[in-house]
Amino acid sequence: MWQISEKRGIFSLWFLWHYLIALREIYLGWKDIFLFVLNYFSISFLLKTIFSPWRRYRFSFRGGFDIGKVAEVVVFNVFSRALGMAVRTAVILMGIITAILVIIFGVFIILMWVLLPVAVIFGLFFSLQCLIFN
Repeated sequence: MWQISEKRGIFSLWFLWHYLIALREIYLGWKDIFLFVLNYFSISFLLKTIFSPWRRYRFSFRGGFDIGKVAEVVVFNVFSRALGMAVRTAVILMGIITAILVIIFGVFIILMWVLLPVAVIFGLFFSLQCLIFN
């Protein structure tokens, strides 16, 4: 990406690496982790199938009219859909919470990476100041 020439000093090479190359790689890794979380929890697919029966379990009624059998099939199918909706909703919420945590953690890492040189300089300055004046 960047041509290393002999005319550049080590500080300018480090600056380019730290604030351009490494920061871009951190961002790309963060984006990959975020996309993995979305894919792992399959949020879009679960939203499309939120009212589907649990594990595609459903009964159908064949034959004559028996009110007990019809009620049994209806209750089972409603329960299967309710269970499927509850499980899918829980997984969707876990996926959204995980995605939000990945975003927060990524912002934190990028801010720490950007501010790291400033923290090192201030740490050296204050530690030298304590050594000299104490």
